[in-house]
Amino acid sequence: MNNILSVKIDGLLVGPSNPVRVMSVINLSSESFYKRSIADSPEMFHKMIDTAVKEGADIIDIGAASSAPKEIYGTPEISIERELERVNKSLSSIDVSKYPPISIDTTSSRVAEAALDLGVSMVNDISGLHADVEIASLVADRGVPIVLMANCGTPCGSIQASLNSLKESLAIAGEVGIESERILIDPGIGFGKPPEVDIAILNDLNRFVGLNHPLLVGVSRKAFIGHVLGQPNPEDRLIGSLILSAFAVMRGASVIRTHDVRETKVAVQIGESLRGS
Repeated sequence: MNNILSVKIDGLLVGPSNPVRVMSVINLSSESFYKRSIADSPEMFHKMIDTAVKEGADIIDIGAASSAPKEIYGTPEISIERELERVNKSLSSIDVSKYPPISIDTTSSRVAEAALDLGVSMVNDISGLHADVEIASLVADRGVPIVLMANCGTPCGSIQASLNSLKESLAIAGEVGIESERILIDPGIGFGKPPEVDIAILNDLNRFVGLNHPLLVGVSRKAFIGHVLGQPNPEDRLIGSLILSAFAVMRGASVIRTHDVRETKVAVQIGESLRGS
């Protein structure tokens, strides 16, 4: 992991030579699969972001359009206009500068641009620059960090497919001038892939670390945990999420994305201890 450059997110350094960072998920989308993560009003958004900070979140990740698999959760699609409305309404209700770095989870350049104009520090693109080609140019022009997630169009069917997807995303980023030290990568746990592929990816995270960018991992309350443990309700998946978060840290993750900040901070500490030993 010595070849991995640290990424600076509004002054916060992320990478193997820094403490593992915890990213708190706050969803502005009522259709999100985990209902306790939803801030459906500016008042609720303010309360949730304050709670995340008090519990120790290093980064806040907000999303206004759920990307949960439709075949598992029946997630409806929403318009870009609705996504924009949610982002503008919530971010306009707070002083962004008073909070840790905030990232916008979107595949739309219009939404990403609006969020950046409102003070957001990073773009989290689960399409890996495949959904909207303008995001790449926007990120390059603004000089902000970006998270690139493995995305094969359809659910990635293997570790190699996920790796190939990320290599394509990194090539696109390089072509438009996104600096290498502004890129984090995400192996894309979940998103409808077979549970055995998610497990294989977690077990082989070193192959993603080998791409030489800080690794962000999000397993929080995802469906494959429910499959393994017989827990169809996301409410029941906390313990499995924490165990796998600690494992991901041990395997080289630099950022853990979670719905449960306080508990995940403990899991991260365990993972860092195991990695250090």
